[in-house]
Amino acid sequence: MSKPALLVAYRLKVGLRDISPMIWRRLLVRSDLTLFGLHRVIQIAFGWEDYHLHAFKVHGRRFGTQRTGERHHLVEDGKILRELTLADLSLRVRQRMMYEYDFGDFWEHEIRVEAREQPSADKPWPVCTDGARAGPPEDIGGPGGYERLLERLDELRFDQGNGLDDFLDENDTSDGEEDDGEEWTPADRAGFDGPDDPLLRYDPDSIDRRAINLALKAEFVGKDRPMSVD
Repeated sequence: MSKPALLVAYRLKVGLRDISPMIWRRLLVRSDLTLFGLHRVIQIAFGWEDYHLHAFKVHGRRFGTQRTGERHHLVEDGKILRELTLADLSLRVRQRMMYEYDFGDFWEHEIRVEAREQPSADKPWPVCTDGARAGPPEDIGGPGGYERLLERLDELRFDQGNGLDDFLDENDTSDGEEDDGEEWTPADRAGFDGPDDPLLRYDPDSIDRRAINLALKAEFVGKDRPMSVD
């Protein structure tokens, strides 16, 4: 009989590609976390809503999904044995893998294994230990749309001093096109739903690590076996 795999913790740095300054999170996860569990960790850490399909790329293999909520399984001779865990991937320090989310906006998260550690019983797992900047809003148009959103927010904040309501009234359209006839992006529409538009409250420099960890605890304690909380 083979011995059970030794339980270890991975310190991962996850960063969104094609975004500057970088949006990133440092995460501690255990090796018995399922690959679907890692998907959920990243979703929570970056503030995604899990609306879209996702895929992992590791060791030259792609582990994708055909529907939201679908899990990743270890398959042998066409038979599903069990859910795939991080231990099954034999991750090494300095190894990189990719997590893709939303194949329309196409967000690529680069995952780098920074260290292997002994799991500590005095902290919850998984946990976000560090990071920078807020994750992008859903369906904003990918990295290009995100950059346009930042430009748009700068425009609106600049014009607030001259009367934001007047600025919005002057630039509003009913046909979804700009004055030059170009199609508007979701980012261009920021603010046109009035002062309650959630995009107007988006702060790209903010990160609430406490809220992230509370959400991770609510998601994982006793559910996916990645946590040990005394």
